[in-house]
Amino acid sequence: MFSARVIAVFTIGLAVSATFGQVERIAAEVELDEVVITAQQEGFNVETFIRQVMEDTTFHKAFLNTRYHPHRLRSVLNVRAKDEQETASLYRTGFLHRNGDKVWLELDTVHESGKLRNRDSTFRYLTAEMYDDVFFPKGEITADNTVASRKLQLESGSKIERYKSELKKFMFDPGSEIGSVPFIGHKLALFNEHMAPFYDFKITAGERNGHQCWVFSAEAKPEFRDGRTVIKTMDTWFDHVSNNVIARQYRIAHSSVILDFDIKIRVETAIIDGALVPTDVDYDGDWDIPMKRRELVRFALNYSGWRIIE
Repeated sequence: MFSARVIAVFTIGLAVSATFGQVERIAAEVELDEVVITAQQEGFNVETFIRQVMEDTTFHKAFLNTRYHPHRLRSVLNVRAKDEQETASLYRTGFLHRNGDKVWLELDTVHESGKLRNRDSTFRYLTAEMYDDVFFPKGEITADNTVASRKLQLESGSKIERYKSELKKFMFDPGSEIGSVPFIGHKLALFNEHMAPFYDFKITAGERNGHQCWVFSAEAKPEFRDGRTVIKTMDTWFDHVSNNVIARQYRIAHSSVILDFDIKIRVETAIIDGALVPTDVDYDGDWDIPMKRRELVRFALNYSGWRIIE
């Protein structure tokens, strides 16, 4: 689904401009658990936290670090038929090396099975193409994990490239409007004045990966779990102390003659030697794209062995 904008894709956050009016409206409606209510008496500010949620860049930074700090990568992709039987798979392991300001990914294990590719060796599935494009850099690239220098731009060129780029943006940047995606782009703007009324927002306390967190949740109200919403659920765990995003999981779905999809994504992170980095990415998607075969694809990535460079 997605194009050759490689590193720019890692804007995995909400990254929207938080106006006072938006924050105030959501704060007035958000549901708080007892721990959060008690925390307010000790200085926790709901409006400040909501603004933080809307403007967060820590997830963006975590994924930029996959092109900056050396680490080991293990991944598996599976394509399945409607009956859930596997039809193709791709297993890879490798290590991201760094020398000075240059990094490159060296694969040391590759196992491929089934009809994953066309005769010209290109991927038969757009999901597999996106997966390869986003998570497996080709050749030597410049190491850069500066958030300000990475803005996800829509791909120019052929219609299919633009289409892939648009889909990539809403997969990895949930909560931001993408006006060029017909019929659904505006529905992705989770916090704007038109979409926010369709959701129930909650702030709760919870633990994730050994961190005490504030959990911000958005769920489409029962009466709006139809074509009026695309983001169905989203939960994000923010560390109490650092405000880093420790985990995020969400589901986006839409059904129409033009586009039909249902995607679940889970991302876990860790703080290693002071740097926030991803540890696991799980994706389970069902795509039915016009003029293309239906795609039922799952993939998982595990990042380990991080060597943080100052």
